[in-house]
Amino acid sequence: MGPIKIFFLLIFNITVFAYSSESLNNFFSSNLSFVQTTINSIDNSFNKSYGKFYRYSDNSIMVEVNKPFRETYKISKKGVEIHDLDFNQKRFITNEDISNRLLNYINTGFPKNLSNIEIINNSSFKIIVSEKIYHFEFTDKRTLQIKYKDNMNLDTLINFTKNNVN
Repeated sequence: MGPIKIFFLLIFNITVFAYSSESLNNFFSSNLSFVQTTINSIDNSFNKSYGKFYRYSDNSIMVEVNKPFRETYKISKKGVEIHDLDFNQKRFITNEDISNRLLNYINTGFPKNLSNIEIINNSSFKIIVSEKIYHFEFTDKRTLQIKYKDNMNLDTLINFTKNNVN
């Protein structure tokens, strides 16, 4: 492959990546609904959670889980406050105690110079964060799917949908 083709291929990959990073940051700046499905291959069961995702002007995030359990997660630069609404219990986890870098990216923004991204096509890519692989796919301009294995090695799929489309 000639140097000009390599140059254009490199520029294309940087442009697609910047678009992916920018698209993710723009997407997660919106109010969203989500459905999280966890697939347990041991007993062939599906568990679903439903809720809402809000970003506030101070860049903090509120995640409300409405079903099957009522919980809220307030995510800030300091950490995550978890409130179990059914049992009226609260706990706080500092950012230092959270090993999931994906949560940090959603909270503070996906960097444009992230080196651990692989473009699959014009609407999907994967990011490797702390040795975990996260598959992202924009199924349309309103919906983003994220697939990954959770901390218990269960297959997880989250469908985020924009509440308002501009």
